[in-house]
Amino acid sequence: MSANPLSIINVIDFRRRRLILEWNAVRGTWAACVNPPTLVHGVALIRASQPNICLFGRGGRLHLQVGPDQFTLSENSPRIKCTHGLLSCGLRKRFTVESSTGGVLFTHSFWIGQGDDFFRWLATRTADPEWRSANGRRWSDGLAAAVLRAS
Repeated sequence: MSANPLSIINVIDFRRRRLILEWNAVRGTWAACVNPPTLVHGVALIRASQPNICLFGRGGRLHLQVGPDQFTLSENSPRIKCTHGLLSCGLRKRFTVESSTGGVLFTHSFWIGQGDDFFRWLATRTADPEWRSANGRRWSDGLAAAVLRAS
């Protein structure tokens, strides 16, 4: 069964500088682009044993997707954090997505130095409501991969 063309969003791979992906927003899956487009709409972290994560623009807003679960980012919600683990002597970090009521929507713990700086990048950028708003519009319209990577 083929994917609905409206569910496919072209995004960059966070770790591989030249790889453009076709992100399936319905399933939270991806495929490498055979013919990379000139414009992309987001960035994805692809992992073998854990859910893939994608931040993309659609309809003037940013959307965070973890596996099949999708969260629309408003000005201050959901809250996205990347903190040091308390019981790990600072050797682990915890990435958390919380609803506006404080409920945990997603959490992931990882060892420092694993190269998962995507979580720090994501938490730092999305903490700024102006960044969320401006990039929701820009990413929805599409940007060259190098420009999106720099934002």
